[in-house]
Amino acid sequence: MQFLKKYALLVLFAAFLVVFSVVDIFISNRTFSEMENRYLAQRPKFSWSDLFKNQYTLKYETYVNDQFVGRDGWITLKSISESALGKIENNGILYGDGDYLFEKYTSTDLDRISRNTAFINQFIAAYGQQAPITFALIPGSYEILADLMPKGIHNVDQREIAGQIEQDLTGQYSWLSLFPVMEEAVQVQRQENPDCRPGEEPPVYYRTDHHWTTLGAYNAYRAFVESRGLQAVDIENLAGIKTLVPGFYGSYYNKCKLFSARPDTIEWYHIPMVSITIDDKVMPTMHDEEKFQTHDKHAAFLWGNNGLTVIRSENNLNYQAGRTSRVLLIKDSYGNSFAPFLTYSYDEVYVVDLRSMPTKMSELMANTKFDDILIMYSFSNFASDTNIAKLTY
Repeated sequence: MQFLKKYALLVLFAAFLVVFSVVDIFISNRTFSEMENRYLAQRPKFSWSDLFKNQYTLKYETYVNDQFVGRDGWITLKSISESALGKIENNGILYGDGDYLFEKYTSTDLDRISRNTAFINQFIAAYGQQAPITFALIPGSYEILADLMPKGIHNVDQREIAGQIEQDLTGQYSWLSLFPVMEEAVQVQRQENPDCRPGEEPPVYYRTDHHWTTLGAYNAYRAFVESRGLQAVDIENLAGIKTLVPGFYGSYYNKCKLFSARPDTIEWYHIPMVSITIDDKVMPTMHDEEKFQTHDKHAAFLWGNNGLTVIRSENNLNYQAGRTSRVLLIKDSYGNSFAPFLTYSYDEVYVVDLRSMPTKMSELMANTKFDDILIMYSFSNFASDTNIAKLTY
């Protein structure tokens, strides 16, 4: 009894380890964590070679951490305790006003930006005479919603670096600045919803995810096609084909696991089409609608990040009898909710994701005539993507 009194914490800790180790034996391993939106480590196969190289123990430690009984509950408890201590960030994610989560982005790869800018210049030099080329950078949410950011955080000035990229781009192309476009979209929503506090109006960026919302994508679409002298569809005319999907916890939430995070609602539109092919495979619908019922709901848009997607429709408000207009969109994942709107301004929409492109860009450009080409990347992806070099292949 004296031993228990003297070493109470040690006994409780030992009992904790024994009980949870026993329980862990009888609980099946999970393959995927919906809460973290990732696959979990499985029990590694033992080999003397891995053991001597210290690889087996590292793999086993990762496995134990991923499969620890009640892992989701412990993650939530950690989030609660840290919030109680007044923490305003976790795992590179900042806690802002209006239940917004933001990326802590205090440095960027200027060398990669310079290289990718040079690749864009090579593409412009090669194809600028073939079709009008527009380049656009999508600002991160912290740039546009700066009033909701925690005070005292000095993130990368994306606007300043975008200005340098614009100066470094040469040749026959057009620069489309989306910074004022997204700022105006936020201001319009705040003016139309005066009873809402900042951050409570219909969002242009998701609260829990790094992407812009479908409303944000629409505003960029309208700015692009109007810059090309084309008519854009009025989003109000699409109200009858809009669907709301609640309960979306995005990439920022997956990183920080903030227990009090408020889920987003995804808006998407049943935009009519004649056909959609992805890497030469005919798909039944514009989006992978079953994905809207999973944790990773944003992956439903345009069936994810595929190499070459071609959408044909009869939606074009600028249709001219006897000719087929085509636009080429070269994009990252932000383009997946953006591309469907282009069907209202072109007969055919070609969408390229260089990460998965099945053929060379030179082959696509040689075999297809485009009326317009839009290269559009989020700032953070443009600063890190190593696949932009494929523009020159």
